[in-house]
Amino acid sequence: MNILQALALLIIVIAVLSSSLSLYFEVKYWRSLRDPNDDGKYPSVTVIMPVRGIDQNLEGNIKSVLEQKYPAVREYLFIIDDADDPAYGLVSGITKHYSNARIIINNGGFNKGSALAKGISEAKGDVIVIVDSDAYVHDEWLINLVKLLKAGLGAATTYRFYVPLSRLNLGLLLKASFNMIGITAMQNEKARFTWGGSTAIWRSLMVKWGVVKYLPYYLSDDYVLTHMVHRDGLKVGFTPRSIVITPENTGIRDAFKWAVRQLWYVKVYSFNGFMLYAASYTLYAVTLPLALALSVLINWIILLGLAPYLIGVVKDYYRISRIRTQNIFYAKNIGIKYTYALAATSILNVYFSWLALIVTMFTKSINWRGRVFTINDVKRGIELMPLP
Repeated sequence: MNILQALALLIIVIAVLSSSLSLYFEVKYWRSLRDPNDDGKYPSVTVIMPVRGIDQNLEGNIKSVLEQKYPAVREYLFIIDDADDPAYGLVSGITKHYSNARIIINNGGFNKGSALAKGISEAKGDVIVIVDSDAYVHDEWLINLVKLLKAGLGAATTYRFYVPLSRLNLGLLLKASFNMIGITAMQNEKARFTWGGSTAIWRSLMVKWGVVKYLPYYLSDDYVLTHMVHRDGLKVGFTPRSIVITPENTGIRDAFKWAVRQLWYVKVYSFNGFMLYAASYTLYAVTLPLALALSVLINWIILLGLAPYLIGVVKDYYRISRIRTQNIFYAKNIGIKYTYALAATSILNVYFSWLALIVTMFTKSINWRGRVFTINDVKRGIELMPLP
């Protein structure tokens, strides 16, 4: 065996060890999961949902957020840039039945950060919860977030899980499988971040940080809020009991564009994190081709090369199964057949994600809900309003 062949074998062994460790930490995380202590006292809450355009399950999403079992005062602010937005009529029709919900027109708003800043400036609750308009939640979503926040954290967050709205196809499976990387990050305290799709933070901290002046200059509210939490030496807590469901029908092309956009945000705001993802997926992407090449010399090496992919299937199956046990809501929306299909898709996702990473390296702009943002927009925002 020459040096190149020995190097190839080493890469395969590293991939096997890496995937095995990943499975170990997955099991360890779920076995260590505990409910925070609860004194039964809950602060007032303001829930802020920026809305732009009509998401595929928008009506169901909004109603699920409004109909929460929360034992204290809460208000809902729906931030819309323009009354001409197609979502305005739908949101108006729903919120008129709720005395604690109102729509705020954010004239001149140009990104999500701008909408959040408007909502935060209008909020009255002791806790501010931000939630995306494509989030479909169960009726204890809010109380779980606040319960975790009361445990002495700077922020309490969760993540999303994609499910088919009406039909299952490969595009949705790839999108849902790619999305799993966020759940992996949430399980690691050092990699965890305040996910802007569902996060609770004390309003007093928001005021102290002055986030309303920073958010409009950044395309990633996750980045701004995570920076502020860590700057104050506080921690971000993660609760899988409040994972949000996003029901969608998605084709492969749209799923790929979405994946590139998510990676683009990581690239422009956390390049080191982007390179870590790139190294990880490159490792797994080359493992099987290397094993196939070496199998000419060593027949059994192909089994070693397949191991990381099979371990990945087992890990995702275990994760999804544990999510399904967190609430009957998840068991209902994440069917067992979908669980099998999504776990198996983790093999294809290795190459789907790897290709998305390569494309993202050369991507200079993204399109978010009809608006184009470039790397220069990111640089300009950072220069005009650098984070303290």
